[in-house]
Amino acid sequence: MTSSLHGILRTGTTLAVAAVVLTGCSTGQPQAGPTAPAAVTVTPRSAADPSTWTLPMQAYRPTAEQTRTLARAEQKLVGRCLEDFGIVWKPAPALPPVGPKNMLDWRYGIHDARMSAKFGYQVDPAQQARYEKALKAADAQPQLSADAQLVLGGTDVPAELLQQVGPEARRGFYGGRKIPEGGCFGRARRTLGGSVQGVSPLVQRLTSDSYPTSMEDPLVKAAFARWSACMKTKGFTYPAPMAANDDPRFRPGPGGASRVEIDTALADIGCRATHRVAEIWHEAETRIQRASITRNAAALAADRRALDTSLRKAADVLARP
Repeated sequence: MTSSLHGILRTGTTLAVAAVVLTGCSTGQPQAGPTAPAAVTVTPRSAADPSTWTLPMQAYRPTAEQTRTLARAEQKLVGRCLEDFGIVWKPAPALPPVGPKNMLDWRYGIHDARMSAKFGYQVDPAQQARYEKALKAADAQPQLSADAQLVLGGTDVPAELLQQVGPEARRGFYGGRKIPEGGCFGRARRTLGGSVQGVSPLVQRLTSDSYPTSMEDPLVKAAFARWSACMKTKGFTYPAPMAANDDPRFRPGPGGASRVEIDTALADIGCRATHRVAEIWHEAETRIQRASITRNAAALAADRRALDTSLRKAADVLARP
């Protein structure tokens, strides 16, 4: 697996899955100039750092630490459930981080000139290598039998796995015991209540929808136009910031970022800083999310109460032996 800003989600999924990353939409097809100049002299200058910012919808999502609490409680409940079936299970260790620091870090594009001077639009190769090494180690661990995997996840497993299970598991039993609906994961989630990872479908939808909507804001469009004009003075022709990021020439490769990619990224960051692109964009998305919260106040309040209840239950599960 290779990662770059192209593959990092920008819709607000939790970073526990760094996963997590946040998918945004390109603002248009990149139109690189006839020959983008190589070895352009660009003074590294970082733009504002969105990783230190927040969005209103985050009030209805668990924090990174709360997400870890929910995951630990779920794993504990799953382990107990599997023990009841005589199944020994060891949850996969957390993978090392790769990509953005949090859900806001790269939501509006790159901003760290020092990093981009080395890697362009890519993630740190050393970080990527650690992630891939850990992923391979996890994949190499012994796997549960098909029947045991059915106990773990219920029928929410790949179709090919369902074809491998034995007659008893097909009837919904394992070792003479009834497999709970959704398997042990389903039972754990019902015990904790709330939605997967503590994020309700409504919260996820509103967080995701505000991103493309923000790009249609008149002030954001004007900022994009100023950025585009700035980039043109440096020899790069793109309609909007994410079009530069999404340039198909800037995909991860064994040779790392090219000189053209690095020059483009540094020019990108410089123009972002000059025209306060991320700040204006974030302000627009903040307004959009606040309006969404007002329109959905009752439902969001109920979602927040459900999340708080899940967090209390998770804390209780972890406090017990």
